[in-house]
Amino acid sequence: MKTVLFITASDARYFTRSNGLWNSTDRPSANDRLWVIANLPEETLEAIKLPPLFGPDRRRLLDRRLSTAFPHSSYRTATTVSGSRFRNSNVILAGLNDENALNDEVCKLTIPIAGVWGMAMLLTLMMKRLAIDNVILVMPGERDLRIVVVKETIPILTRCVPISVDKTTDNHDRIAHEILRTRQHMENRRLFDQNSPPPIIYIGDASAISQQLNQAGLTLLPLPEILYPKGDAAYLHPFFERVVTSPTGQLAPSRLRIHDLSANIRQAAYLGIAVSLMATMLFSQQNFRDAIDLHQRADRLNTELELATRERNKLANSVTASSIDPKRLRQLARFSALEMDTAPSPESILLLLAFTIEDLPQVRIKNLAYRFPQHTEPFCQGVTDFPDSDSSSPEHSTELQFTLLLPEKQDTASRIAINKHISVSLRKIHGIRLMLDPDNYSSFNTLKGGFDHSSANTEDRWCLSIPWQTDLSGDL
Repeated sequence: MKTVLFITASDARYFTRSNGLWNSTDRPSANDRLWVIANLPEETLEAIKLPPLFGPDRRRLLDRRLSTAFPHSSYRTATTVSGSRFRNSNVILAGLNDENALNDEVCKLTIPIAGVWGMAMLLTLMMKRLAIDNVILVMPGERDLRIVVVKETIPILTRCVPISVDKTTDNHDRIAHEILRTRQHMENRRLFDQNSPPPIIYIGDASAISQQLNQAGLTLLPLPEILYPKGDAAYLHPFFERVVTSPTGQLAPSRLRIHDLSANIRQAAYLGIAVSLMATMLFSQQNFRDAIDLHQRADRLNTELELATRERNKLANSVTASSIDPKRLRQLARFSALEMDTAPSPESILLLLAFTIEDLPQVRIKNLAYRFPQHTEPFCQGVTDFPDSDSSSPEHSTELQFTLLLPEKQDTASRIAINKHISVSLRKIHGIRLMLDPDNYSSFNTLKGGFDHSSANTEDRWCLSIPWQTDLSGDL
C-alpha cells in the first residue's frame, strides 16, 4: 500500500491512499512503501546555469556545487528544470541546511523509504507541470506558511514562516502581512518590476485575505482544478499523488533507500520474465505453424527426458556398485547448495560501504567491483598489503575492491584522515581481511571500468576479502 509521511517543524503525520483518496493513519503497515515530504524551514533552493557538459564532468561539477551549498547535510540533489545537456541548462540545487530535524523522524522508520522530497521543490515542479512561469505560491499549514516565488520557471525565493496555533487568533492578517513582506523584498532586490508584481496562487481558502491583497495591488489567480482539496489530505492531496510517482528532486542519500531500490530491481526482473512468457503465449496462438513447432519441440523434450532418466538410473547403479553411500552423496550435494547461500548478497555489500562512509558527507564511492574467486586464483590481482602475506584467495570468500571520489581541493592531511577512518571501520568487522589498505600502503591507479597497477597516476584503493560465513548485517 502507498503511504506518505508529511513532516513539518512541529509534527509528522502519515497518510495512506485508499479508493483514490488520502486518509490519515497512525502507523503504516510493515509491507507498505513510504514516500516522505519535508516541509521544513531548513529547505533551500539555489538556481545555477550549467554549460553543456556530459558524463563524469557534469557529475563532478554538480557534486562540487552541492558540497559547497550544503556542506553539513547528506539530503541534497540537483534537478534540471529547463534546457538540456546539449545547451545551457537551468539547474536547481535543493537540500536541507541541517538534516537533524529530518533524521529524528527518519531514524524511527522500520519500512523501506522510496525517497524524500522538499515541499518547496514539489511546488516548483507543480508549476512547471501547469506551465505557469511567474507566480507567488502561498501554501498555509496548521502551524506554518510556505511561500515560493517562481520567475520564468526558476524558484528565486522560498520561505517557511511559523504562524500562531491559537484557535482564538485570526491568522489571516499575519498571512497577508507575510505575503506583502515578500513582495516588498522582491521589489527592493529588483527581482520584479514594481508596477507589475507576479500574481498569487493561494493553495487554500483565500476568501479571508482576497480583499487585502486586491487593495495592495496584487492579483489572486483562481486555483487550478488539479490543486482542489480532496479527503483528509485536503490541499495536500495533489502533492501526495505527485510524489508517489517518484518525480525528480529526491533528496535522501542512497543508504536510506537501498532496500526500496533492491525491491524495484527484483520487481523489474519478475516483470520482464512475465512479459516474455506472455509474449510467447500470444505469438504461439496467432500462428498455427508455431503451435506445430511447439508440439514437435515437446516430443524432442520427452525424448531427451527419457535419455536423461536412463542416464540418471545408470549413475545411480554406478554409485550403488561403488563404496560411496548414496545417502551421503545426496547430503554432500545438498550441503554444497546450502553453502552457496552463505555468500554475501549484493545488498549487504552495498550496505557495508554505505555505512562505512556515512560519516563522511563529501565522500562518494567512485569505482566498485566484487567477485567470487577460486581458491587457487590470485587475490586482488596478486597484490597484497604485506609482501610476505598470502596473495591467494581464502577458501569461500568474496573479493571486494573500491576507490573513493574526494573533493578536488582535498589536502593530504584530510585525505590521510579519511583513509584511516574507512580502514578502521572495516577492520572492526569480524572476519573481514584487508588485503590492500591505503592506511598502510601506497595507492594504485584505478582506470575507468576496472582496476590497474601499471599507470604512474595513483589513487587510494581498498581490496578486502569477506568470508562467506560473515554476517554483514549483524556486524553493521
